[in-house]
Order: sequence, then structure tokens, then C-alpha cells
Amino acid sequence: MTTFSLREAAEQTGTSKSTIFRAIRAGRLSANKDADGNFAIDPAELFRVYPPKSEEVAEERAAKRPEGQGAIAFDTTELRVRNAELEGQITALRLLLETAQKREDDLKAERDRWAAQAERLALAGPAGKAARPWWPWGRGSHV
Repeated sequence: MTTFSLREAAEQTGTSKSTIFRAIRAGRLSANKDADGNFAIDPAELFRVYPPKSEEVAEERAAKRPEGQGAIAFDTTELRVRNAELEGQITALRLLLETAQKREDDLKAERDRWAAQAERLALAGPAGKAARPWWPWGRGSHV
């Protein structure tokens, strides 16, 4: 019994390999894997889901296909515009990050100043009063 690989199935139906693979993964098309881990697709199962294309249509699509495996032709103008937009977003995000880091540094410096002042005040004790013992009775604490 002959079976098709992903590439052969795509050529027979005039679709892409990824379309066939997605159909297998979604469960719309059943396929077995051979010993090498490649898909083996039964022709009847393939043509149940995707109608066969004539040889002329398959040859035309193959001739129009860009060079390389899975290559896709892009409009470079659209890509350049999208690239410029993304670069602008990256620049804005970097500026926000720098601002946040400066603010964090300022807050840390202020925290350290307050901590140093609190430590100085704690060491000096209450202003103008003699130190009281912690127990309420005994010597020197008649309040």
C-alpha cells in the first residue's frame, strides 16, 4: 500500500506541508508515523479531507514558489515600516526604564538619609531628659 509523506501530500493537494501537518495535529486527517518518525498518509484519507489537484495546477504552484524550503516572499516596505515602529517602541521602553532606575536610585538615597537620621536620633536619646530604666520600680525612677 502506497502512502504519502507530508511533502508528497502537499504536492498532491496543492497545499503546503504546514497545512497538512496542522490538519493531522487537529485530528481532521489521520496519519501514521513510519520507523524514521515521518508521517505516512493514506491517499484515500488525504483525498477525503483535501481534493486532489490536477498535475498542471501542482506544477504551476511549484514554479511560482519562492526559492528554498518553506520560503515566503515578503514585501520589504511593509517589513521596514514594521521594523521602524518596533525600534521606536524599544527606544520609548528604554527611556521609561532609565527613568524608573533613576527614580529607584533617588528613593534609595532618600531611604538611606532617613535611616542615618533615625540612627543618630536613637543613639542620642530623648533630648533634655535623663535616661530612665526600663523597669518601673526600683532606684531612680519615681514618676
